[in-house]
Amino acid sequence: MPTDDETWTYRPRSAVPITIGGWLVVAGFTAAQAYGGGVAALGRALPLALAACLTLWLVFYRPTVALDEAGVHVVNPFTTSDIPWAALVEIRTRYACTFVTPHRVVEAFAAPGPGRHVAGRASVVDLRAVRDSAFDGMRSVSIGEIGSSSSAIVATETRRRWEHLVESGELELGVADEMPVAHGLELAAIAAVVALGSLGIVLLLLT
Repeated sequence: MPTDDETWTYRPRSAVPITIGGWLVVAGFTAAQAYGGGVAALGRALPLALAACLTLWLVFYRPTVALDEAGVHVVNPFTTSDIPWAALVEIRTRYACTFVTPHRVVEAFAAPGPGRHVAGRASVVDLRAVRDSAFDGMRSVSIGEIGSSSSAIVATETRRRWEHLVESGELELGVADEMPVAHGLELAAIAAVVALGSLGIVLLLLT
């Protein structure tokens, strides 16, 4: 486990195989078009193939959650959010690991919650691994905090670092309203997908 002055980054283990598998499917489809229609067919299929490959990378490989001294950095398919530790007021895990600030709620695409079947398989050992701060006043806990789901892994590490900063006095309390949360759209990626997809459709319609 990295120390609190090191960057901790989470990306689902499935990200690489799903992305590569998708690229192979797209490559196979593109090769089949070239085999059946020659260079002209390859030219028509290429823009859509590139758009599909870029979309696969954006959706499955790009999303991450990174923790460092500055705060929580959430990279989603088409957005990026930088949340200072002092701006964070709550972490939820109902549907995905979600970071709540006074002015913005950021869901981590890389850290979805588990299926409902997880609750039925939860054991005492699973509950003991959950940090006390994840329980509510009735000592109940979201299924997103249980087991080795992506939401549980990210929420647990985030809470551990957050609590350490509070307990050590390194985090100034009561200033969450004043802390800005940087949030941006990946306009270049969106434009590239739209442009390639549009070009591919136009080429198909012209044939």
